[in-house]
Amino acid sequence: MEGSSTRMFPRTELDKPVELRVGQETLRVESPANNLSIGGLYLRRGNLPKGAPVHVRIPVNSHYFEADGQIREATAAGTGIGFTSITDGNRLALDELIEELTLRGLPAA
Repeated sequence: MEGSSTRMFPRTELDKPVELRVGQETLRVESPANNLSIGGLYLRRGNLPKGAPVHVRIPVNSHYFEADGQIREATAAGTGIGFTSITDGNRLALDELIEELTLRGLPAA
């Protein structure tokens, strides 16, 4: 293995739309190059304010996964978001989403 990874959790490709609420602005990100883990997600959407709180919403079957997070990485190419608060019900939705993506065979990022 080359180099070291600072990621705490394995990631899977995310091919679903992500809705972000940053302050008063709501953004929809639909790039297929996004990825997700139980600790956060990476979006191919740049120029978001590093350190800002964010609310994340992703469709899972007939419901949604929602969590609060913080923008931890912010470059022109993309944004890394760490989850800071997930309810028990949303933790189950996240597990369901990751299971669905894995069963469909989406590669780990």
